[in-house]
Amino acid sequence: MNKRFSLLLVLVLPFLWGIGPWDRLPGGVLNGTAVSVAVEDWSFVSQARHCEVETRPEYPHSVTVNCWHVQGQLYIGCMNCDGKVWSNYLSQGKAVRVRIGQRIFPVSMERVIDDEEMARSWQARWKKTGRAGPVPEWPGHYWLYRVSSR
Repeated sequence: MNKRFSLLLVLVLPFLWGIGPWDRLPGGVLNGTAVSVAVEDWSFVSQARHCEVETRPEYPHSVTVNCWHVQGQLYIGCMNCDGKVWSNYLSQGKAVRVRIGQRIFPVSMERVIDDEEMARSWQARWKKTGRAGPVPEWPGHYWLYRVSSR
């Protein structure tokens, strides 16, 4: 085997075996420490660069997503979400897990449609990503999910 092929195998095999996502590449089951206590204040998510969402527990599919909180309420956003695999799985079932750092939380996710909540959350997301103001309006293809412990 040549070196390029060997490197490709090293990078791809973990995903084929069902290990969680890596950057923009989707994965399978999330590994980490399961947390069974309900979370009321998600403000610790500020310390995480990203979160990972696992849908469809019978054949897990996981992705890396942006996550942040507004006054302790956890939110996850999705650009160009219509037609994405994970959002489709999410609409089919409520059994979702989120990994923040090395901890995995069982959660439910509900799509936000209220304009005021969207605006507050979009502003918080804008700040977390370190972008300068003014904050533009959220794009029409953007979906927002409110996350709660289950």
